Amino acid sequence: MRKIHSLLVAACLLAASCNREEIQPETDKAGMYHITVAVTGTSPKGSVHIYNLDGVKFRNERTGTSAFSVDETFTDKVEYSTEKPVSQITVQGILYSKENATITLQIKKDGESVFNQSKQLEAVPGIDTTVDLVYSTIKQ
Repeated sequence: MRKIHSLLVAACLLAASCNREEIQPETDKAGMYHITVAVTGTSPKGSVHIYNLDGVKFRNERTGTSAFSVDETFTDKVEYSTEKPVSQITVQGILYSKENATITLQIKKDGESVFNQSKQLEAVPGIDTTVDLVYSTIKQ
């Protein structure tokens, strides 16, 4: 009986931790987004992937260039903004490192923070290890 109870508790915890609606509320209201992804550590490598279903371009704050989607690698920080309001957006920040490092993903919608999380990577010596952070308003 104890094993069944333990398995039930574990299943409930797993289901609750997989529920993204608590962390990332979905909304159909369009807004202007500003996305910042930063990696810190001795020699971190970051990658960012940004997409939207509204056909709106993202502007790279550093270079001023625009594109309908973003797939960029970097070593410190990148910032993007939508050129028009967007209602359905997905952002993934990935950190690659052979040493301990941190990734931070900050997202503002209409100037207000809607997502601000960091994740530490505890590397396995000599092996490229990855962690990621994801924000999405796209309903699955």
